[in-house]
Amino acid sequence: MTDLLEGTPVVDVHCHGWRSDEVAAAPPRGFLDRITMLGMCLMSSGLEDEGLRDVLELTTDTSPTAIAMADRLAAVLGCEPTRAGLAEARTRALADPGYLRGLWADAGVDALIMDDGYPLPRIDGRALGGEVGLTVHRVCRIEPLITDVREAAGGYAELEDAFTAGLERAVADGSVAFKSVIAYRTGLDVVEWTTSEREAAFAAWRADGWRESREHAKPVRDSLLRRALAVAKAAGIPVHIHCGGGDPSIVFAHARPSDLFGLLSAHMDQPIVLIHSGWPWVDEGAFVASILPHVYLDTSLSTPWASLAVDSRLEILLGIAPPAKVMYGSDEASEPEVVWLSAHLAREALARVLETGIERRHLNPDAARRIGVGVLGGNARRLHGLETGG
Repeated sequence: MTDLLEGTPVVDVHCHGWRSDEVAAAPPRGFLDRITMLGMCLMSSGLEDEGLRDVLELTTDTSPTAIAMADRLAAVLGCEPTRAGLAEARTRALADPGYLRGLWADAGVDALIMDDGYPLPRIDGRALGGEVGLTVHRVCRIEPLITDVREAAGGYAELEDAFTAGLERAVADGSVAFKSVIAYRTGLDVVEWTTSEREAAFAAWRADGWRESREHAKPVRDSLLRRALAVAKAAGIPVHIHCGGGDPSIVFAHARPSDLFGLLSAHMDQPIVLIHSGWPWVDEGAFVASILPHVYLDTSLSTPWASLAVDSRLEILLGIAPPAKVMYGSDEASEPEVVWLSAHLAREALARVLETGIERRHLNPDAARRIGVGVLGGNARRLHGLETGG
């Protein structure tokens, strides 16, 4: 195993919080199912169904990510890498406040940049960080804020004012970025609407019981995302936008980086992060980042769920996009151990890719390490204005 990036600290630029009591109360046998892409997507989209149990367990048993988790976590816990063995040992471990802290130290995880839009109600990142021994920085997701203020708004103008005030409060509270999942609501093909179109759409959206639609909701959501970009620019913080596939509720026909290109081109002077790099269209995302100066990428979904294909995904990202604009992320959204496993798998895969770059004489060892240190944490710290890490 290469030691090119051994000891390099990790900042996870894209993850989600958790509640320790809920983690401890979840059915222990289902732990491995919940850390797979399929299991996590079914859970996050509310599609868990006992009728899918056999299918989920079958797919988990052959998932390289689940197998890696079972083998590696069992080695930490001193148990058999089976559902039963992990269930018993992990239940005991979760009762120990030092368990997760030990995992962070083992994987070199220094800080989390946490999307507070899932799960809801919002999780207090500072409180979570104090509990589990990590620095947690807040990313304010705009969609829950829209839901919070829309009922009281008499029209679009009032909605935008209340929304803006909420964003400004989030900045004052220390949020290091805004995030949008408009790809799950009305799609990434964001356009500009007139004042009359926005007001009419808001009235129709309300009359339709807030049903998500490209007829009613899209003009409102498009306009509020543009407003969030303006507030972020004034505050000097980046905007994260989910870009690419996701769980089954994604607007799949309008989820590609190419759909977002018009908006990105219109905001070339401010930093925007393509969360997931447009996965599975990471070549598109990498291309966009290669020609637009302030478009950044995160590696999540490639890490950890590309599993056997992760090296090829990282080669695309680092080979096409400027590596200074690529940031590591796990998209942990189910179990905290994903933060630990993903950091290990990403560091190992990144080192392999960079070693290949050295062998092919694209890189020298100093440049390769510098790139790796940036991807694993330095780039995220610089973009989000965070204190210097180790």
